[in-house]
Amino acid sequence: MEMSTRKEQLHKVLIEELSQHLYEKSAVTFQVNFTRGGSFRGSGQDTSVAGSKKQTLLELATLAKQQQRVSRTHSHSLTLTVPDGTEEESKPVVEDLNEDPEANSEHYMAVLVESLSLLKRIPEAVESIKRCVQVELSKIVQRTTTEVAENAKQRGENITQHNQPKLLVELLELLFERFHCVASAHECALGSLQRAATSDIQLYTMNDIWSNIQTVLQVLLGNYLDVRNITASVQQSSSAFSEALTSDYGVYFSRRKAVRQRKVPLFRFEMSSHAISLTNYMREQKQEYYGFDGIMKVKEPTKDGTFQTEDEKEGEEAPMVCKPSVKNITLIFKPVSNFIRDIDRAMSLPNGRHCTLHEFISDYVKDIFLGHLLDEIATNLNTATKGGDALKSLVDNATQKSLGAPRPLLHSTVIIDHAVSDLRQLMMDLPTYADQFLNMICNILQEYKDTCSAIYRGLVQPESEDKRIVSASWVKDEDINQCLRQLPNWVNLQALSKPGKDSKDSGALETIEDIRERNAKESELLVTNLGDKILQKHEVLCDIPSLKLLANLHESLEWFSSGIRLFAGSLPSSGINMLTTPGGVTLEVPAVENSLLHTLISQAKEFKELADVCLLVLHLELRLHCFYYLLPVARQSSFYISADSVDPDPNVLKLNKDLTTLEEALNPSLMPHKFKYVFEGLGHLVSFILINSAQYIKRINENGIKKMCRNIFVLQQNLTNITMSRETDLDQARNYYELMYKSTDEILNGIVEQGASFKELEYRNIVHLQQRSSPAYDQKHLARMLKKLEEIMMEAV
Repeated sequence: MEMSTRKEQLHKVLIEELSQHLYEKSAVTFQVNFTRGGSFRGSGQDTSVAGSKKQTLLELATLAKQQQRVSRTHSHSLTLTVPDGTEEESKPVVEDLNEDPEANSEHYMAVLVESLSLLKRIPEAVESIKRCVQVELSKIVQRTTTEVAENAKQRGENITQHNQPKLLVELLELLFERFHCVASAHECALGSLQRAATSDIQLYTMNDIWSNIQTVLQVLLGNYLDVRNITASVQQSSSAFSEALTSDYGVYFSRRKAVRQRKVPLFRFEMSSHAISLTNYMREQKQEYYGFDGIMKVKEPTKDGTFQTEDEKEGEEAPMVCKPSVKNITLIFKPVSNFIRDIDRAMSLPNGRHCTLHEFISDYVKDIFLGHLLDEIATNLNTATKGGDALKSLVDNATQKSLGAPRPLLHSTVIIDHAVSDLRQLMMDLPTYADQFLNMICNILQEYKDTCSAIYRGLVQPESEDKRIVSASWVKDEDINQCLRQLPNWVNLQALSKPGKDSKDSGALETIEDIRERNAKESELLVTNLGDKILQKHEVLCDIPSLKLLANLHESLEWFSSGIRLFAGSLPSSGINMLTTPGGVTLEVPAVENSLLHTLISQAKEFKELADVCLLVLHLELRLHCFYYLLPVARQSSFYISADSVDPDPNVLKLNKDLTTLEEALNPSLMPHKFKYVFEGLGHLVSFILINSAQYIKRINENGIKKMCRNIFVLQQNLTNITMSRETDLDQARNYYELMYKSTDEILNGIVEQGASFKELEYRNIVHLQQRSSPAYDQKHLARMLKKLEEIMMEAV
């Protein structure tokens, strides 16, 4: 009886010793090095005697593994793998009583198995190992978690105040190394068991060990990834990303009611098979982490600065090194993926098949993370673009400066840019899903482009299709649009707008004659298209905030387009990426689908095109303002006046005030070279309009001439203050009207003596106006003067 009791006690001791070497001693080096590193950190000393920098947990773990491999290589320990039928198979394991039996863990486990065999307790030992493996692995998780938290505390990191997911990465890296050591220990033990066991004993396999490791990791990851809460929220959600972005924001800028088709959601997650299976799995595996109500019981942090559930307060679970969050997947995906590849190799899975941990992570990303991400993006974008004021609002100066933007940007554009940047980062964090994230980016860009198009339409077409403002109609006209884009000022503008160009650079050098010729060509184009029409108020955009919004929209979309092009150029493609530049940065992601890359490049072009349209509308709008205010001056005002009526025309003063207000609104909103593009050439156009208006003046006297010259003077003075250059083109208009102080004969003689300063048509208008203004109007005399003018001009040519 006593012998039986002692054998039973010895059996228990042997089992405990074997378990200790399988799960604790296998990673003892980690514990030693980790503790030493922690004590050094706590004392403020350098943690490396031979090195020069602090060692992280990962570095300590890697070093320990290397040391373990070296010790195995140089030690004379017994190899305990199955000897494939050699003579070694039948040799007994011998213990050297002169040495420490635990110095060589592999040999010591072989001694323990041999002892169990002598006691005829191999079946019980195998069952004990099978029964306890998951419990022991969970204890490793507990111990390692506590060590990571304690080590962070010794480094002075307060994880109560600062959520630090990096500690989760540190925890996983250390666990992976320890699980590798546990697996190696089991391989050794299994070899010894195979030697000692009889054929009727059913042993466990290494695949059983790896399966248990995966189960423990899935429970741990499910806890940190907040699977239960996120799964519930995804299944309860009734809206998807596309549905949240189908609002027609143009309604805030328009009185017309636009009807848009309801779009099909990009994704639907509720009741999907993956979501249900993942939920059921976590319900079975995570009862120790969640209550039966399905709500994670995360309470206040503990005194040591870690987060615990209610059960953990009773000592049932390890503390948490950071708060549970769906976003933790972005940091742990790569290390977990590397460990998954190790498991696949260890389990000798055929190509195309993966372990259950791979399926768990894959299902989590596809069915939970992507759904949460889409919902979060939709919420943020809806908040950023909800209501007209939200779409008009600009970022503050600090944000603008941090983005490196030279001019104010729309808040909505920056929100979209941040969303794209987040998804771009996710492409690198979760490279397996790069195409899915790129597809999300393309969908976001398409929705935002539609929103911006709605903003633009609401500005330029406030009522109905037949009442679109003239500038927008002209920009939409292919011939006018092409003519404007072929002018040197537009070509120079595009060159300066390229990344890396200095806005202070004047671009291609233009002579004064080149500028005058270009301005003349543009003025003739506009006058020809407008004809004799007097513009109505609804045909011009007089609302200053709307014009400023056009400028903000232009700068925002051009800045945004440039960023999208840089992003597209950094993507590796299965085909040819036309935007890739030599020496440029390439994202470390798998090659993306060609179709997605082409879509992204096309969207960047569309944003740039809309930005250009906004600038062209601004350019034309200022010129149409000149037509709107100046054309009625000659047709409706009187220039046959008394000496006390020579003050500038009210319409001229209104134009001056309008231009000044526009200058104040656009100068801080546009880059200098774009501001120059918008305002440069106005002097020539004003001169052209006033000279051409002579044909519409009914009668004029010297006081009327003086009034017109004053009109020209105040306009010239105002434009000079705006453009900071003397508007010499208006000197031409003043000289033209000052000719009217002379008689017709004096004008003709001046042409003969000094040459023609104006076109024949412009001289003919003077002759006609002088004859209309003369009390002794004679049709025959007019005909003779016109004939003489024609002859003189022919000779001058």
